[in-house]
Amino acid sequence: MAAYGGNGLTPEVVSFAQKHGLAVTAQEELQKLLNASVSLAQRRVTVSVPATVANLGPGLEVVGMAVDIWDEFTLEFSDHFSVEIRGPETLEVPRNEENLVVQGAASAFKEACRPFPTMRFICEHRIPFDKGLGAASAAFVGGFLAGSVLCAEELRHMEKSTAKGLPRTTSKEGLDVVDCSAPNNMAGVEALLQAAIARGWNPGNVCPAIYGAIQIGIHTPNGMRSHRVPCPHGLVLCLFVPDGQEEETGLDMELVDRQKAIFNVGRIALLINVFTTQDFSKFQKASEDCLALPHIAEKFPYIKGVCQAALSAGASGACAAGYGPSVLALLPGRTGDVLAQSASNQLEQDVAKAMLKAAEEKSTSGQILIAKPVDVGAHVVAQKSALGPTDEKSRISYYQ
Repeated sequence: MAAYGGNGLTPEVVSFAQKHGLAVTAQEELQKLLNASVSLAQRRVTVSVPATVANLGPGLEVVGMAVDIWDEFTLEFSDHFSVEIRGPETLEVPRNEENLVVQGAASAFKEACRPFPTMRFICEHRIPFDKGLGAASAAFVGGFLAGSVLCAEELRHMEKSTAKGLPRTTSKEGLDVVDCSAPNNMAGVEALLQAAIARGWNPGNVCPAIYGAIQIGIHTPNGMRSHRVPCPHGLVLCLFVPDGQEEETGLDMELVDRQKAIFNVGRIALLINVFTTQDFSKFQKASEDCLALPHIAEKFPYIKGVCQAALSAGASGACAAGYGPSVLALLPGRTGDVLAQSASNQLEQDVAKAMLKAAEEKSTSGQILIAKPVDVGAHVVAQKSALGPTDEKSRISYYQ
């Protein structure tokens, strides 16, 4: 906290009063207002966490990408515990201590060796739940990050860091936000990463949810480490999200054929090369997988057809999102705002409609979310919004 002088005024108030010649009573009122704002800031925080697509084909539980669709979580101290859930299709999300946002916040207080207080949780869900887009890990990450900010020890750490110039970034709405990926703020983020991985979630979801962009998660003797891959501008993601299907959690641990392992290793290397060189003509080859795809295709028979339909309509590549049930199609080439390019987004619409049609031919209905990769991961006080469907009856929605 800021140091107070003998008269109870902070140095900031004293300096302001001297500069503007404030009377003693005015100085005292200004200090009260400052104290109130600090108290309010400490009692409530909002964080945003992006959706994620894990694996990207061959990168099983290693590679993942952050997507510009955001869940938003507000936590505040309260006299009564409550969990308020907002968003479509959230009937199955727990409203009690089993909620993953609550568990994330509790883990943050435990990490700081502090008792977990009574709080109110407001959860705004935009990431489709249980569809292979990282909704579960996003909830835990958001709760942990918000809990860390509300934690008294973390508040003192952040105030000291801010005074020294805590790295910050600007959200696309122009809001000033803490940059969780900055080196000087690594201690809390490191604890968040290890806590989330300990839950057993796919690092391909956890790492980009925390750090944004494309991440490579590596297990080491000292825990999980994540490495950033540059995320080129102009990419468009068409995400087919099926109705009535639940995500798979992964593959059983077993020995694999050596040739299949070599195949996937080569495709992972090519996948990273595609993003670093921005040569997306090779994305379909790079996203091939012979380890998980047979299992995924058996569980979700529509996936191969939806991928092929996206390719035939002009996508650079398509693959399962994580272990399913959603499907990602990648298109390069967008140069600006989606609404400002209404005349040039025909390819996106063609790919989206082809994916929907292919799924329906396999008796699977769903929707298409059109978004883009995002460079920023979980952060404090950013406001994100969906642009909504293209028309009232549409099953194709843009996110930006």
